[in-house]
Amino acid sequence: MRWVRTVALLSMASVIGCGGSDEDNIKLVRVTGTITQNGKPLSGADVSFVPQVGNKDSTPGVDQTGPEGNYMLRYRGRTGVAPGKYQVTITPPDELATSQVPEKFKNDPMMFRIMKDAQAPARKSGAEKKAVVKSEFPAEVPDKDTVLDFDVKGSATAGGATKS
Repeated sequence: MRWVRTVALLSMASVIGCGGSDEDNIKLVRVTGTITQNGKPLSGADVSFVPQVGNKDSTPGVDQTGPEGNYMLRYRGRTGVAPGKYQVTITPPDELATSQVPEKFKNDPMMFRIMKDAQAPARKSGAEKKAVVKSEFPAEVPDKDTVLDFDVKGSATAGGATKS
């Protein structure tokens, strides 16, 4: 049954990934920053910028933080996102799921997330069960390259985030 879900997710991803050349003309601005948790770099966190409905162009951006908590948003293989308002989601790393993603998908943010999420049903037993708290908050991307740093407050049991 799990393989059916994985195939369905991969099929949806391939359909969603097919776009016209109009998307190549969307102006993207580079968005970088650092994610910290209680002031310390948060390595391996998923960072997602989901555009709000009123934005001129809809360009969701994703990345995963590096060892120093750094990220650089990408939209469909291009660096950056369109200017506008976004809902930012920061999800702390899930070490078990990350280790089970095939190496060939680790450099593709979308496929990495799909494969990591597909591993979730396999991790429902006792000691492997861990609460992952997502931190969400709004952000605005101006029409020029920008740096947006976020500090996630608390731990896996107490969530919240602030933008710095």
